[in-house]
Amino acid sequence: MLVALRGPRSLGLALAFAGLLACKGQGARPPRGLEGLKGVDCAAVKAPAEPDLMAWDASSRAQLDKLRRQGVVAVRYEAQGCDVSLELLPQCVGPKNRYVYSPFSATDTKIARDHGELLAQLPLGAENVSGWIAGRRALRTDAKVVGAVGLPTGSTVTEYDLVGPECKRATHVVGVVYVGGFAMAASDARDVAATDLFASPTPVEGMTREGQAQICERAEAEGIELSGCAVPLRVALIPLDGKAPPLTCPAGLTFDGRRCLRPIADACAGEPASGDADAGCASRAAAEPRVFDQAAVERVVRERHGAVRRKCWESASESVRRVNVNVKTTIDPQGHVARADAELVDSDGSADVGMAVARCIAGEIRTWQFPEPERQQVLTLPFHLIRQ
Repeated sequence: MLVALRGPRSLGLALAFAGLLACKGQGARPPRGLEGLKGVDCAAVKAPAEPDLMAWDASSRAQLDKLRRQGVVAVRYEAQGCDVSLELLPQCVGPKNRYVYSPFSATDTKIARDHGELLAQLPLGAENVSGWIAGRRALRTDAKVVGAVGLPTGSTVTEYDLVGPECKRATHVVGVVYVGGFAMAASDARDVAATDLFASPTPVEGMTREGQAQICERAEAEGIELSGCAVPLRVALIPLDGKAPPLTCPAGLTFDGRRCLRPIADACAGEPASGDADAGCASRAAAEPRVFDQAAVERVVRERHGAVRRKCWESASESVRRVNVNVKTTIDPQGHVARADAELVDSDGSADVGMAVARCIAGEIRTWQFPEPERQQVLTLPFHLIRQ
């Protein structure tokens, strides 16, 4: 695990899109291309901070997947009436090698029985699927998220980090791309609560599917990115100079460091009032603790990355230009750091300053909280610091 800490103008961790873009004007008429969205109050349509991409056109999803492998993706994101648009800017690219893949398990189902529900749940690309809702038909989308490709939590991106002729049109950058697979189909509104479309081996007539359920199962189990289950499903957008939120789960679920889970009280709601039911609920709760594994450790390091950079590196003398530090870290069964011992592996510049930076990092790590391991764990956390 490589933790790269850079200078003041470096890219930090992903930030939150502050505020939603609301459509202006009461009773605004749908723009061209959305005439089929009848009976919708466009003034009530919102541009979400994390738009779902399943109704977006397939070519744009494919282009986003390509661009995020080349560098930080710049976009123009705006809302005009019922038209919520996300325009990729391929000739405006941010720094390379900043996105990091993290396992992230979640499922999400969206059902739209009319155009109002469609715009509330899938405003981006709604015009592409508005025709699916007609008569007594409803639109159902089932998505399986297996990973999140994102900037380290706490990063900031400014206009000065972007390069290219289209950058003057950029309003946001992509902070996180949630990947996996999905299926979408229209059916009789009375039958819309049917089996999960994506997981079902039997396709529904007229169904659209991207990604393969079996490959998604493997990607989820192994915690790795696989090409058969890497469809962009949702993005978290960061305004230029803004700060991105941590990874987010669908409504009603919470992130435990690896998966999106229902709160224990909700998971047990509706259980018959019996001793066996209470025991079963308790056993499920015990089986779903915060996971302690490599992904969880990396997540904690990413979350604390910015504080380490500011306190230990940016404030250090410029007489040292690069250091490599290893911190031997002991984590007790409660997830507390019982001990953190720093080793200066090498430095380019003053060794005394490099050692001071190493001791500072160890001091920060002693304040960290990890998910609870089954027993005491001893890890070596490497830090590679470069001054730009």
